[in-house]
Amino acid sequence: MSLEDNVFDSEKENKKLSADNQRVRQKEIDDIRKILKTPEGRRYMWRQLGLCGIFRNSFNLNSQQTAFSEGQRNIGLALLTDINEADSTVFGKMQNEHISALKSRKESQDA
Repeated sequence: MSLEDNVFDSEKENKKLSADNQRVRQKEIDDIRKILKTPEGRRYMWRQLGLCGIFRNSFNLNSQQTAFSEGQRNIGLALLTDINEADSTVFGKMQNEHISALKSRKESQDA
């Protein structure tokens, strides 16, 4: 087997891996899309984004705490990227649903 044969075999293998990776990624996005179709799924995702700290500053005088918070935030940003890839309009919907839930809670407390 010549060096040229190895290069072509390597290129074929890379294309196969790339296609496999694309199929896996598409399955992940399809799964997220299904979750986001339900109000319960959107509430769950919103809660996870909040727990990951994407809505707050990570800075802390303790650099180890800042690093930990940035790690959490990085996971949240990856989740947000997946959400936006699955449905670019759903984040706004999640935000509106969250605001409506907060208003309803406040109104019931005031009553």
